[in-house]
Amino acid sequence: MFDTSMEYPTLEQRLAFLGLLPAPDARGPHATSRLLAANTSANVRASVAGSSIVAVGGAVSGDDEQAVLDCALYLEQYTDTRYNRETQWYEWLQHYTLGLWHLGWIHQRPVMLESQLTVLYEPITSAILDTLKPNVSVPVYDAAMEAFKSLKGNLQASILFSQKSGREHGRHFQTMPCAYDANGQLTLMLLHAWYEAEVSPEQFLFIKWLEHEVTLVQHYGAFTLDKKRFNQVAAAMRVKITERSRGYLMRM
Repeated sequence: MFDTSMEYPTLEQRLAFLGLLPAPDARGPHATSRLLAANTSANVRASVAGSSIVAVGGAVSGDDEQAVLDCALYLEQYTDTRYNRETQWYEWLQHYTLGLWHLGWIHQRPVMLESQLTVLYEPITSAILDTLKPNVSVPVYDAAMEAFKSLKGNLQASILFSQKSGREHGRHFQTMPCAYDANGQLTLMLLHAWYEAEVSPEQFLFIKWLEHEVTLVQHYGAFTLDKKRFNQVAAAMRVKITERSRGYLMRM
């Protein structure tokens, strides 16, 4: 799903795809948004960024955590202006995934996203963790697991996540755990999921779906951050985030 065997686009093509032309030059390539202060605690840090659950392992620096959050915030809001997630979910996901690629997140396999369907009889979190376990490193898996625990115990973050992921006939949301790989590079697993159901409770991630027949559709793929390419577009992206996105990020 979403093969990008084409040549890597030019900087101008990347900025145009991301809706960032003309590129501002008022801030340096390493400028950091004020949305989140740097944090280098030893524990997993988790946040809700719109309809995405972002989690980083404790070894990840504050600057790298900020990069993930900025990408999640900008891409969701920009892609929402291009496609309707309920009626154009395929186009939405393709644009979001290619957006990561244009921002400097390089996919690690010939096909950017793989797919899996699961008939739910257990909490959605269990199904997602089952998908992640054979496909990610232990630090990335642990980041996702701890993020779910944090979300379950944080009412404000749960409400924000519920509001941003809710659609007329179900939910569309993402899990984005990150950690450094063996080479010290920041690796992200994007897992986009959606389902349709007659009921859609706020704590939809944690209930057991025993009384309703629900199929969870998961699309997932791994990406590694090329910091040189990211720094070429980061300032332009962060200016847009500052203008539009302060209310959609919540630490847990």
